[in-house]
Amino acid sequence: MPRIHRKTELGRQALSTRQPPLPRAVRNLLVLIDGRRGDAELLDMLGRVDVDDASFAQLRELGLVEIAQEAEDAPDARDALPGEPPSAPPEAPAAPQERRAGMFERLGQGVRRALQAPQESPREVSAGLAEIIRCAALADAELFVWLETRVEALRERDPESVAHVVRRVPELRAGIEADDRRLRRAVPLLSYGTRLGGVVESLAGYGEYLHGEALALGMSLASTLGEDSGLQSRSSAVRLRDLLMRAGLPTRLPRAPSARWLQWLPVDRPGPQGMLDLILLEDIARPQPRRVAPSAVLDALDRIGALSA
Repeated sequence: MPRIHRKTELGRQALSTRQPPLPRAVRNLLVLIDGRRGDAELLDMLGRVDVDDASFAQLRELGLVEIAQEAEDAPDARDALPGEPPSAPPEAPAAPQERRAGMFERLGQGVRRALQAPQESPREVSAGLAEIIRCAALADAELFVWLETRVEALRERDPESVAHVVRRVPELRAGIEADDRRLRRAVPLLSYGTRLGGVVESLAGYGEYLHGEALALGMSLASTLGEDSGLQSRSSAVRLRDLLMRAGLPTRLPRAPSARWLQWLPVDRPGPQGMLDLILLEDIARPQPRRVAPSAVLDALDRIGALSA
């Protein structure tokens, strides 16, 4: 069974007070720790960029997280999905609920909680939908079309619509991750939107955007870069941005000086030869790895009005 961490009260306070100061990647990890997801899943969500098992140890030493009790760990259904143990009757009443919890946990930041809990705010529901849109944009054109017709129903937590994404998205995400491993991709597909979204979070300060909102802004900027490079057609980019907006997600990036943007861009090396390794879209469900110059990012930001004097 995977090891699972949960925040302590001190850890929750640290997110509000930003004390003690943490590296950006480690703070992202603290934000994601929820007492449900396994350590490996959290590292995968962050693309394993600047975080590893030692990051959990660092947070434990600071008293910000603790290892959850086994009885409170993730449902056994996640381990049982490949095949039920002989002693567990297939018709056991708890099994469907356990399986559903496991599926929700694969949907990404905020989705399980947002779609399951009626008390969550509309903003949190929208933030949760960003992960669903990302998976569809990367690998399922049919699901993307379905989202274009049903996104409002998802925002209202229509049971039939929710059930559909609960069935489909975990399979889709698992397939994307499996392809990354099989093809040994240097840049994982699920970094789409995440790397650029992390830049937005750093510029705006933690807490300004929910994780899903930052992801949406990262995807929006990626669509602009795809357009500017001639890789993605305008109509395809507009479809993506329109769906994000209809999901209640932001697509207008914050304004900041070019020096501030350059400060946070994840270039692969310092100096003028530095490049960004990004996933862009050729079209819906047709992702392509691209090396992008920081100057191209600044040109895109200038065109959409995200550069301040």
